[in-house]
Amino acid sequence: MDACHSHPQYCSLGPLPPRTPARPDPQVPGNEKLGPCRYGKIGSVYFYDAASRQDPLFGLVEIELSIQRLAEDVLRLELYCIADGYQSACGNGSKFPLKIAAMAGEKVIATAEWAYPPIICGHADPMTFAIDLPVDASAFAAVDRIEIQKTTGEARLCG
Repeated sequence: MDACHSHPQYCSLGPLPPRTPARPDPQVPGNEKLGPCRYGKIGSVYFYDAASRQDPLFGLVEIELSIQRLAEDVLRLELYCIADGYQSACGNGSKFPLKIAAMAGEKVIATAEWAYPPIICGHADPMTFAIDLPVDASAFAAVDRIEIQKTTGEARLCG
């Protein structure tokens, strides 16, 4: 097993993009009729070899994120992405989950940990995650970005 880490990545949140034939519809939220929602997208999060600090081992790409107010004190965080197993290793989040934070400026409003499933060598598989988080009643209006925080991990070389 090789030690690895990801760099923090974040996105601003805004309204869901309108439908257009030029791109697929957003994958999150699962049901926008459940409550007000905001949407953002992160291009990629890669896990890099700890020794070289620059060799990508595995990653997640085309990351779509949404927050949705289900009730005054409940925020649903949803994520959709494609696992990139076409680098030099595979990994999973069972021991080192991905840390995701809903932020208002620099203040963390809510956090979640996603023990993402195995990212398999030679595969590009869709992955989803959803969690309902307890928050202060006024928190939803303040959340302006989602951050995927720096995370450590382990990778197994392909081959």
